[in-house]
Amino acid sequence: MGSLAVPIYLSVVANAHLKVSSFLSAQGVARSEPLLVAVSGGADSCALLQILLALGQRVGVAHVHHGLRKAAADDDVEFVRARARALGVPFHCAQVDAAARDGRSPEARARALRYAALAQLREGGGYRYVATAHTLDDQAETLLLRAVRGTGPRGLASIAPHSAAERLLRPLLSVRREELRRYLQERGLGWREDESNADLSIPRNRLRADVLPVLEAIHPAAVRKLGELAQTAREMASFFRDAVAPTLARALEERDGGVWIDAAELAELSPWLRAQAVVELLERRGLGERISATHLGRVLRFLERADSGKRLSLPQAMTLLCDRDRFWLGPESGPSFPRPFSCELCPPHALELPERDLRLSWRRMRAHDSSRETLLLPTQLSRPLVVRSPLPGDHMRSTEKATAIPLQDLFAAARWSRRARARAVVVELASEVIWVVGLAHLPLARTARQGLDKSGWELVADPLSPHLESC
Repeated sequence: MGSLAVPIYLSVVANAHLKVSSFLSAQGVARSEPLLVAVSGGADSCALLQILLALGQRVGVAHVHHGLRKAAADDDVEFVRARARALGVPFHCAQVDAAARDGRSPEARARALRYAALAQLREGGGYRYVATAHTLDDQAETLLLRAVRGTGPRGLASIAPHSAAERLLRPLLSVRREELRRYLQERGLGWREDESNADLSIPRNRLRADVLPVLEAIHPAAVRKLGELAQTAREMASFFRDAVAPTLARALEERDGGVWIDAAELAELSPWLRAQAVVELLERRGLGERISATHLGRVLRFLERADSGKRLSLPQAMTLLCDRDRFWLGPESGPSFPRPFSCELCPPHALELPERDLRLSWRRMRAHDSSRETLLLPTQLSRPLVVRSPLPGDHMRSTEKATAIPLQDLFAAARWSRRARARAVVVELASEVIWVVGLAHLPLARTARQGLDKSGWELVADPLSPHLESC
């Protein structure tokens, strides 16, 4: 008995259905849970829509008009709208202006706007996830583009199969583009061709047309092997992310509209892990996809060698600022330091300053406590103390008879950073600065701590504990 000839489209169908079904099960997506499918009108997204419907998945269709390609883009909208109507599924459309220049490449700009629009459509339509039609070919192309640009494991990981943060699913990452075209052809279903895909001035198109065919001629499984490499790189990136997490927890402080970085903590890592820690930091600040190997090298050198006050400009209007022993990463406008303040204080009231991590409280004079910073004051105060931010022109005497020294000179001598100066707290009595918390004070009480008179007051400075409520 001869072998039974099985039409090839059946294996294509079975393969596509099995892979997408397994993917959805692994992600915990029930068939009754509606997915918003991003459909451009191209073959890949049209095939994804058909496969999901064949599996019994509830879906809605989303299309984004990028404001490019004029009449052709309008035709895409009507094509997708008609397909959704024919299939009896909800249709959602958004339009963005990807033509407006903002320093990014047209492709990157369109991608960012597209995902933002899809997120809005997802939220507005009550969908949990957006499903996109990225294929194994897209994965291989992305890996190669990043490799030639210069990257590490995170870059080689390329397109993630899913993103919990962005609520994205990519069920076709293990399916070849040609399989999806055959899937549609056997069903007599058409799709739209984007003429810009033939533009070889676009790196991805050039790679798709000229490079991948050569690689597949050398090794027929080249695209699939590149996909496996991306998966391996993703696992490596996850391992290194866990390895640097404890160091980043110690080194980073979210504050002043950005993040402060303790470079000394990063320096404890090996050079390669230090680079991975910086990549993780940049990704957390939304710069991951905008940072090339060249950018990363500049950031690492800046962290190692920059002088205080120097800045390094980064993509997306971000800056890295050196402030003595700390670095600050945030908007190019710079850190948003606490606002100046001024208030009166007298015994027995306490004062909490959350923005300065400081609590000032009173106690009766006692034996010296080296773990706490204190200011001795006489029993009777002629007037309340004034607690405030430093002002231009502030001076302070080191003793009652000494010449007053500008506070800026004291800050400079103590090598106080801009960050520390912005949080400095000055205590003033009778219009005279008598204490800069953490720096210096003018002793007003003539009685020594170990003397007989214990009736004076001590003003005590403590770090503000996390459990204390601000007043």
